[in-house]
Amino acid sequence: MTSLSCGELPIVGPDGVTAPWLTAALAQRGVDAYVARLRMETVGTGQVGETRRYFIEYAGTPAPGAPASVVGKFSSLDATARETGRQLGLYRTEVMFYRHLAAHAGIRTPLVYAAEIDPASHDFVLLFEDLAPARQGDQMRGCTLAEARAALSEAARLHAAFWNDRRLLDTDWCTVPDGAQGFYTTALIEQSWAHVRKHYADWLPADVRTVCAKFVRNHAWWNRPRDFPKCFSHNDFRPDNMLFGPAGARVAVVDWQTASFLGTGMDVAYFLGGALPRATRRRHEATLLRDYHAQLLALGVTDYPFEHLMNDYRHYSFAAIAVAIAATLIVKRTERGDRMLMQMTRAAAEHAADLDALDLLPD
Repeated sequence: MTSLSCGELPIVGPDGVTAPWLTAALAQRGVDAYVARLRMETVGTGQVGETRRYFIEYAGTPAPGAPASVVGKFSSLDATARETGRQLGLYRTEVMFYRHLAAHAGIRTPLVYAAEIDPASHDFVLLFEDLAPARQGDQMRGCTLAEARAALSEAARLHAAFWNDRRLLDTDWCTVPDGAQGFYTTALIEQSWAHVRKHYADWLPADVRTVCAKFVRNHAWWNRPRDFPKCFSHNDFRPDNMLFGPAGARVAVVDWQTASFLGTGMDVAYFLGGALPRATRRRHEATLLRDYHAQLLALGVTDYPFEHLMNDYRHYSFAAIAVAIAATLIVKRTERGDRMLMQMTRAAAEHAADLDALDLLPD
């Protein structure tokens, strides 16, 4: 695997992006242009990082390929979220994905002008092409069926690109979880569920609380190691981390902080469990999964019957519960974040119930 070459660009925060800094960053990608002035605006809703758009004015006529705007991503300004990003290696994972895997991943991602990280502090900066007017998805609004199909097509490309790719086991940066899902230990899940019951109980209907309680009781069993097949998974594969262009355009996927080499089925279950209204998902779920599976096979995946996918899919229907309840403790708290995390919890619990996935748990 070839890698994106990275220079000695200083690592800065959102306000540290200056005209000289941006000129040097673009030069790393061969853009020969002098930035005279820039204007910054906040974009996105990230809870573990900061994202800004920079509108660029050049001195003189810019060289061909010089962008009119770029997007930067940085360590969170919130102390809790920043420490989470550092301790869990989230910032390092995302930078290394763009350095080493993005060009080979099949999935559509923005072009990267710079990908820098401090190995000690894990402060980082990523500078991307601006895909506007593509629209960021919204977990609470969800997707149309056409958008869901397009997103699952990108998932199939990603998963097929690194299907059972054991080279990832030998890297010094790619997370390979010991269990079914990385980061979320049973101790953290139990602590998070106690926090949710205390502070968010009124947000969750009784049937959802019942599903969550059974999952938490059985988390250690559910999170036991899963054998091959494995693939490189995004692991936060939801509309908020997708950019949707005009009809027929490919979806671009961003926010690779929790990506890892994981058991198969995670991304599709995580996505479909929350991206569509419940009735719509139940009506179209089988067809969407058949299409995803057919694309995997067309891209060269073998020895993965549809029944295996369905077993994986049922298992990982609980994964978004773990992500959502843990996030109430480890990321920056916002009003929108509270609503989104509780919606994710409700949708995942309903998904698990619809799939009879509770029958998989021993207790």
